[in-house]
Amino acid sequence: MQVIYHLDRQVLFFLNHLGADGTAREMLIRLVATGVMFVLAAVVIYLALSKPDGRQVLARAFLSLLLAVVAGKMLGRTVGGDRPYVLFPDEVRHVELIVRPASFPSIHAVAAFGLTGGVLFGRYRGWGALMLVLGLCMITARVAAGVHWPSDVLGGGVLALGIAGVFVALQSRYWPRLGLGRDQAATVGDDAEA
Repeated sequence: MQVIYHLDRQVLFFLNHLGADGTAREMLIRLVATGVMFVLAAVVIYLALSKPDGRQVLARAFLSLLLAVVAGKMLGRTVGGDRPYVLFPDEVRHVELIVRPASFPSIHAVAAFGLTGGVLFGRYRGWGALMLVLGLCMITARVAAGVHWPSDVLGGGVLALGIAGVFVALQSRYWPRLGLGRDQAATVGDDAEA
């Protein structure tokens, strides 16, 4: 546990002290730390409106997000933890973002990777990979803002991707049997479409 705590501190302080103080740094961190969620949602909406199986993509992504957020909130009630800017007020450069009291897991990471997992584990893996890169940028910005430990965002991301993976596997297997639509994830040649 000491190794994780030490590594958490090292990565936090590296990212938090990267770049000069100033309004431009804070604006960039705010933009990436909060704005990426809108971009991820826009990708899902684009896929939902432009692809023949758009309703499947929309349902898969947003149900993955919902299940991941519920699990993240339940885990946060039991684990929690203090935020870096609370524990080290004089050492952490805090960029003010809207946050809840508990630090672990990052609900932003849970939501972003829940949405991403719903696309990544489905038919449009190329779009899912793009969303994964954007999500990684977002969680890095949240650590740089001093509102999360690296383990908060990584734990939230892993939790959400795990839940999304299980959900998509179950959805692919059981939804067609329930008459809720055919899953076309196994269609050959469609994975290249991005």
